[in-house]
Amino acid sequence: MVNPHDSQHSLNLLYGYENFLGSLDTICDMGCGAGHDITWWATLENQDDPPEPYDFKCYAVDIKQSNLDKVPDLPNIKKVNRDFTEQRILPVSIDLMWAHDSLQYSTNPIETLKFWNEQMTVNGMLVLHVPQHSGVVDNRYYSRTYNNCFYNFTPTNLIYMLAVNGFDCRDAYLLKKFNDPWIKMAVYKTEIEPMNPKTTTWFDLVDKELLNPSIVASIQANGYLKQEDIIMPWLDKENYYIDWIPQRTVIPEEAGEPTIKGNQGTVTKSNESKYQGPDHRSIDQTVLKPTGILKPPKRRYVK
Repeated sequence: MVNPHDSQHSLNLLYGYENFLGSLDTICDMGCGAGHDITWWATLENQDDPPEPYDFKCYAVDIKQSNLDKVPDLPNIKKVNRDFTEQRILPVSIDLMWAHDSLQYSTNPIETLKFWNEQMTVNGMLVLHVPQHSGVVDNRYYSRTYNNCFYNFTPTNLIYMLAVNGFDCRDAYLLKKFNDPWIKMAVYKTEIEPMNPKTTTWFDLVDKELLNPSIVASIQANGYLKQEDIIMPWLDKENYYIDWIPQRTVIPEEAGEPTIKGNQGTVTKSNESKYQGPDHRSIDQTVLKPTGILKPPKRRYVK
């Protein structure tokens, strides 16, 4: 089956974590579309010889019945014709909530994430892919606004939305490459209840230990979070800077200002970061080790 978007790579990485997959029981795809991803989950087999099906209990949620009609009629897929931004739309707790290319259609993503949190098992995983509709191409800033997409997500505001809703952004996974419009995150639900976003600060989230050490260091140094300071692991067990400048950017050895070589000459961009771009990245792989993905849910759905 051909996946129409950029979700297959993440699915393939998750397939490598057998212990984690073995701890799951219920899977939900919020905004499932034609059902490519939820079908992958519903038909997934383990790596035994011969392989055996995981037989997850799968829920395909979409507001459009026309989309649900395209989802295969499999015995372990329950189709739910509901708006995924509503509260408690499922009769069970979810061990893994999948949301590829959907959260940007919520008029209130902070509230939507709160509702998703309420629907999940403690220590269950939420995997999000959202597009970033702004960036820099050929040294020029661009921004796009599409129908029914109400927010332009960035890695920093997505981290805040997740953490303020009690998701663990410390033992978490994040990937955003410069030439890739997708922001990808995988986070666990904690026992911390969602907080009031109007009164909760970055420092409150630091105190609750919901943030990655690189994020904490940036907040403590600046009073706010700088995207270029973030270094976090992805599901491939590598640590990444969150790319914020073109890959051609280089930093002179004795200068703190990166220069971008483009078609219109050399542009100097003032910044304090020591980032040198993906081609020059050198990260100590012992600093962060993504071990939490092997953590099974504490409470399982009981038939």
